[in-house]
Amino acid sequence: MGNRDLADLRRRRLLARDALERAGTVAFKPVSSAKWVDVEVSRYGGIRVQIEHDTIRGVTPEMMRWWFENLPGTTTWNGIDFSGPQISHYHLWHHRDHIAFTTRRPGTDRVTEGTTVTIDEQFNDYRDRNHATVTTTRLDEEEFTFDIHRGGLRVGRIVHTYGPTRGGLRFYAETTIGFDAGPLRLGNVVRPLFYSTNTADHWIRHNIEETGRSEQVIPALYAHAMNR
Repeated sequence: MGNRDLADLRRRRLLARDALERAGTVAFKPVSSAKWVDVEVSRYGGIRVQIEHDTIRGVTPEMMRWWFENLPGTTTWNGIDFSGPQISHYHLWHHRDHIAFTTRRPGTDRVTEGTTVTIDEQFNDYRDRNHATVTTTRLDEEEFTFDIHRGGLRVGRIVHTYGPTRGGLRFYAETTIGFDAGPLRLGNVVRPLFYSTNTADHWIRHNIEETGRSEQVIPALYAHAMNR
């Protein structure tokens, strides 16, 4: 990433942080807010990371689906009203770690089943950069799931399931890297090259932070979108 790109990324992240600061919601939820987490490494070297998140307050399944569908989009929300500069939804979701969420079809800023997206982010030690190509396999008011591809092969899957509960939305996230059956088996040697147990620990914190941010930004943005 060149100096100009880094300067632009810094500017866009600060715009998102400024909006969150005005709204009084810049702090992330801690890892301890999750109801439970688990990391399991299979005998073939595959890894599965599970998180049962804290309730996402004030968010409905319809709102969550809308958010995932519009994650590549932008907003003029400045933390108070909608008179601010253009800010990426993706940066509002995690202003520190997120870099870019880009659909493979130019001019398309909406995710549907079958949409392929490039995800760029860095986890919490600032050195663990994640660059992945993913394809959505399901997106509705119960689930958002996508397959992860590397070198033209499917190497993993991330599943998000959600539904109404008292006070908001229950939310579960699961990442599986490597498959224990079929022609593709990523073993103990190959899988750690791009997703180690340390990466899993970093992803847990990152995922709890971005999911916790949902209740702070989605209701206002969804209401604005529905009233336009």
